[in-house]
Amino acid sequence: MKRVLIGLVGLATVACARDHRGDGVPAGVGPLVAVYKIAIDDGSGVARRARLSLWAEAPDRLHAELIAPVGGVLFVLDAGGGNACVVDVAAATAYVGTGGPGAIEALVGVSLSVSDAVAALLHGASPRGLAVTRGGGADGTLPETIRIVDGSRSIALSRVRFERGRTDPRTLGTGTPPTQLPVRPIESLARETGLEPARPGGNR
Repeated sequence: MKRVLIGLVGLATVACARDHRGDGVPAGVGPLVAVYKIAIDDGSGVARRARLSLWAEAPDRLHAELIAPVGGVLFVLDAGGGNACVVDVAAATAYVGTGGPGAIEALVGVSLSVSDAVAALLHGASPRGLAVTRGGGADGTLPETIRIVDGSRSIALSRVRFERGRTDPRTLGTGTPPTQLPVRPIESLARETGLEPARPGGNR
């Protein structure tokens, strides 16, 4: 089980190996991974801060690792082909389902599907009902900054650097849960991990 989780969080291990700031794309053939500072506002006006290791490919392939400000990887989202899997690393549990808005909303509070998230990241596209502000980075590449607003909730990403991952890119963006991990429905993710915050003014 431990070996499975070590392999799963390989992108973040590489991404955290150096702490200098740089905007250049490093040489190499591994998947291009962007490391971001992320601020998550759940609508209360107080932002939770973390780091995010991110890889994306159109139209809906996404691999993201949410990293504690001090410590290791908390959650891993891998999605593609209409499927999504979120691994709670501490609980060694995989949550699987479709690429709808449930997984991303549970993790960062904004309600957008995986394909909409990829379109926002790579092209600055705004899904219906959300506002996207994207800065830096050529069209089709990961941005320097991005802010996504969903009502009173928002996430803001600011790129720290690019890294090259050691993971085979063919294994990313599949939405397939790691073997040997117990599997739960993705609809249970927010409730069972304690990620589900109360929305201001009651339920949405």
